Amino acid sequence: MRPFEHPSQARRAFLESMLSASAFVLAPTLARASNPSESSRDEGPLRRLTQRPANYESVRSTFTTRITPLDRFYIRCHHDVPSIDVRNWKLNIAGMVNTPLSLSLDDLAKMKQVSVEAVLQCAGNGRALFRPRVPGVQWQRGAMGNAVWKGVPLRDLLLLAGHDLRATSLHLLGADTSPLPSTPRFVRAIPIGKALHPDTIVAIEMNGERLPLQHGAPARLVVPGWVADDWVKWLSSITLRDAEPDGFFYQTAYRFPLAPVEKGAAVSADQMKPMSQLNVKSIIGSHETGDVLRPGKQQIIGVAFAGESGVRSVDVTVDGGRTWNPATLSSDRAPYGFARFQFEWNATLGRFRIASRATDKNGVVQPEQPAWNPSGYLVPIQ
Repeated sequence: MRPFEHPSQARRAFLESMLSASAFVLAPTLARASNPSESSRDEGPLRRLTQRPANYESVRSTFTTRITPLDRFYIRCHHDVPSIDVRNWKLNIAGMVNTPLSLSLDDLAKMKQVSVEAVLQCAGNGRALFRPRVPGVQWQRGAMGNAVWKGVPLRDLLLLAGHDLRATSLHLLGADTSPLPSTPRFVRAIPIGKALHPDTIVAIEMNGERLPLQHGAPARLVVPGWVADDWVKWLSSITLRDAEPDGFFYQTAYRFPLAPVEKGAAVSADQMKPMSQLNVKSIIGSHETGDVLRPGKQQIIGVAFAGESGVRSVDVTVDGGRTWNPATLSSDRAPYGFARFQFEWNATLGRFRIASRATDKNGVVQPEQPAWNPSGYLVPIQ
């Protein structure tokens, strides 16, 4: 018995160790939510959030490998998945160009192809953790994945079309529509500078296979380092303009406050800006909230990413953030992809709260809590 310990306390501790002989591990990411409903054990590779439109998130155990398998890759849809006759499908490039283009899938397949490994993450990944709650699909942490995308550099298509140098914005439209006529089309835009980046591509393959329909076939835009709303699926038209598009999905949705706001506060449109780059982030995939483990050596494994910046380091805590220790990063990581990390921990008896914290190559550290905003986006507000 330890000094000043009540006999009943000593007995209770002894029984607990005899009965469990285990270390109890609470294993959320840095946000440290420990709601038992977050557990994804025995739910299969994807958790359904909404059926129509189809929105499925990956379970935590997915995030232990660098490349996310297709059957474990989250699915995000704003409207119903369209029915597309590939034989008649065309990608139209118009607007401020010298030569409008209408390209078939065969046309794209015959052009120079490049591969880009990049993380795709929904802007609202983690929205379910916000308090007070905000509207939108209630993603936990699984609205992200890392894949190898293959396709045609977008700048090659723009050069082929002869884009006007006065064009500043590419308006992007997919083939998906809502069954309700009042629902706006999903129109997004990227600036000409990002469009001309050599890693921005029109993808027709994903992880070495033809792009699956639920992930945007025949073709989708891949915008490495940026949030998923710009990665338009079922891409049907690209229109070059000298102004941003009107419409709900650009002027209202996917925007966040210019400055910190009080929880629950409304924010006017003129105090919001469009989302673009992904932020530095990490997640532990090897352990789940409430896991019971044997004492001894445990491998804490997860992934980290940092948009266009790249990951510099990942630290792990097993004591709720009082102390942090460096994890080992895999050497085979791509600039825009998942960086797999691993930390060896000698677990003892007791309850532990483990978390990871990534730092990007610019020195930006993953925040413990996201700044509250009315759309539930995990973004830092400067």
